[in-house]
Amino acid sequence: MTEADWRAQRDEAVPKDVRARGAQLLEVKTLGPSKDDPNYARTRHFYEKMGFLPLEETDLWGADTPCLIMVKPVG
Repeated sequence: MTEADWRAQRDEAVPKDVRARGAQLLEVKTLGPSKDDPNYARTRHFYEKMGFLPLEETDLWGADTPCLIMVKPVG
């Protein structure tokens, strides 16, 4: 699995490079839906449109800042 910056998601070379390195998933992290924030709701929608699937919401960033881990198959 490889983590990618959101700007890289628009570049089709990224999934190709990730596959060449043997990874099968791209990962992004964003604010989870349990924290009501319309800006991050738009961010999650953007990632979903790019093919990312919600995997898990964790307390990685602390209890007041839920982290949603999203993944995208690349191969």
